Amino acid sequence: MWILKFSILFNYSTFIVGCIQYKYFSKELKTIFYFVALGVLTETYTRFHQLYLMKITTPIGHFYYPVATLILGLFYLQVLRDFIRPIYILTIIIAFEAYSIFNTLFIQDLFEYPSLVASIGALIVFLFSVAYFTKIMVEAKITKLSSEPLVWVNSALLFYYAGNFFYYTLFNLRLLASKEIAILAIKLFGVLNLILYLIIAISFLIANNKPAKQKQN
Repeated sequence: MWILKFSILFNYSTFIVGCIQYKYFSKELKTIFYFVALGVLTETYTRFHQLYLMKITTPIGHFYYPVATLILGLFYLQVLRDFIRPIYILTIIIAFEAYSIFNTLFIQDLFEYPSLVASIGALIVFLFSVAYFTKIMVEAKITKLSSEPLVWVNSALLFYYAGNFFYYTLFNLRLLASKEIAILAIKLFGVLNLILYLIIAISFLIANNKPAKQKQN
């Protein structure tokens, strides 16, 4: 499906932009770069897995979703640490990771798409992204939102995970209801994925070499 291939291309392109701009990144933006790198690593291994191991790739999702949510959880721990007590964020992250392990062992088999873990992870990231925008509005410290890389990143995550929450939660229903609806849902997933990495690439490009003190703040 061309839209999925196109979105994967954006994933790799964003990773390349991140490698070039990495020296300008704050520690929060570096965490997002690791999230992008995870996507590249996962896509690369998926191709190897399909060619040399088996066509079924659902086991990869059982690894990707918990790790991706962990990285984004650490990102929001960094940007929300002075707005929400870190213990609350850590508790949510640890509880989710524990549930992910429990889900794989006792609920959804490795060869079953981990839609439960994916939907819960999407909801968590969505709520964190809303909390970050709430922090921005309450503090009112950013004079120009369009020049702040983290605002771009958070916008991408908010849009992507809001859309994918419905994609994940309705995944099985769509497959059972209609093959055409399932294909349409996959295309929608590809579009969301493309937009996610496009906006993250923009945030990487506008990152600049801020003074060390400002980075720490």
